[in-house]
Amino acid sequence: MTRADRLSALDAIFLPMETDTQSLHVGSVLVLEGPAPDPEVFRALVAARVAGVPFLRRRVLRMPLDLGRPIWVDTADFDPADQLRHAALDAPGDEPQLRTLVARIMAPRLPADRPLWELWQVDGLEGGRWAVVAKAHHTMVDGRSGADLVQSLLTRVPDGPPPTATTGAVRRAPSLGALARDLLTWVALLPVRAVRLVARSLRHPREARRRVEQVRFGLSQVLRPDLPPSVLVGPLGAERIWGWAAADLAEVAALARSAHCTLNDVFLAALAGGYRRYLMDRGEALDALTLRAIVPVSRRSPGRPARPGNLASAMFVELPVGLADPEDRLAAVAARTSEQKSRAVADATAAVVRLADHIPAPLLAWGARAYGRSGQGRVNVVASNVAGPSQAQYLAGRRVLAMLPYVPVAEEVRASTAMLTYAGRLTIGVTGDAAALPDVDRLVEAIGRELRDLVARGRAHGAP
Repeated sequence: MTRADRLSALDAIFLPMETDTQSLHVGSVLVLEGPAPDPEVFRALVAARVAGVPFLRRRVLRMPLDLGRPIWVDTADFDPADQLRHAALDAPGDEPQLRTLVARIMAPRLPADRPLWELWQVDGLEGGRWAVVAKAHHTMVDGRSGADLVQSLLTRVPDGPPPTATTGAVRRAPSLGALARDLLTWVALLPVRAVRLVARSLRHPREARRRVEQVRFGLSQVLRPDLPPSVLVGPLGAERIWGWAAADLAEVAALARSAHCTLNDVFLAALAGGYRRYLMDRGEALDALTLRAIVPVSRRSPGRPARPGNLASAMFVELPVGLADPEDRLAAVAARTSEQKSRAVADATAAVVRLADHIPAPLLAWGARAYGRSGQGRVNVVASNVAGPSQAQYLAGRRVLAMLPYVPVAEEVRASTAMLTYAGRLTIGVTGDAAALPDVDRLVEAIGRELRDLVARGRAHGAP
């Protein structure tokens, strides 16, 4: 077994965090022009695409007694058809029906003895359209790698060849004896790696101090004191509500340029205004409320082939819900993200993630469960940002009209959001806990309204 076979600490930590009321799936929904293909034709097409993406046939194999981090192995007798599902909406097949179906698809856990993904063909959308729902476990993908895996199924022209897929060696499931030997070697080398780390620190004390300070600072960001109570934080139920708001990407980009900020800043400002409207409608006081958003930051190098799994750190941005003016909120968000970048918060949290790779697997799993049981309380908003294809894509010869993101709720954070750009459109997906926030549709509407108001103000101020 090679180092590449073993899950990283960040990938592995999502497995013990999952419970019957907390399934950790990320995904996307593709809305396509019609007519929908015959399900058997679609199965054959997807099987051909999956054959060129070796990682999609792999599953997680746990180590004996969970004493080591799991490894990736190929699934015996893998058949892509086993990962495909088919559903059809009743008439009229409108967007509320699609939202309900997607939330129902994403809620249940995936079988642990199979590859951790599913693909659903959904027929019967109004306007002669149909949809594809891609579902994958967070252990397998983050936002960026999830988008890349979906991209591997698409083409740039109707019925064109798929993008060149990466290849990899076949990873057969090792015998129990091989697993035991590998585990003993891994455990035996832990003190050796610790000695090497100490020796390297003694040779380069200044660099060692810098790294220790970086980890200390990263932990101070991750383990901040608990936030004030809010309806947005608390125990989760098993059911979800999901929806989305969309805007013209060129208009949002023009606003960002005129305001000297980023697309992500506009996204966070729209969240701040949307949560402000939503919480005020619910009668929640804003003067004592802190909304602290965790904002994943991709660590993938531009231009290099993306590998599956998680390769991200995070920033933590307090959303200015107490400010009444949208432009003030945007300026405050831009200032706070700029401060996070100047303090290299993403680098510090990445250092914490690297440190986790040196923690024994049982201790890492225990820490993940304990963190979940304690109630997160250190963030109450999730705000992920993924750039999708800039040009129109095709699947089964049909044009993809829209790409809609889905991110899970977890660790007592009852609402999660993600922004995805595709072919001139910007879409914000919102997932909420149905038991605690049955009116999540109002939050989706509030975020969409805030985004439109920001764009309108930018237009009024002469944004190009």
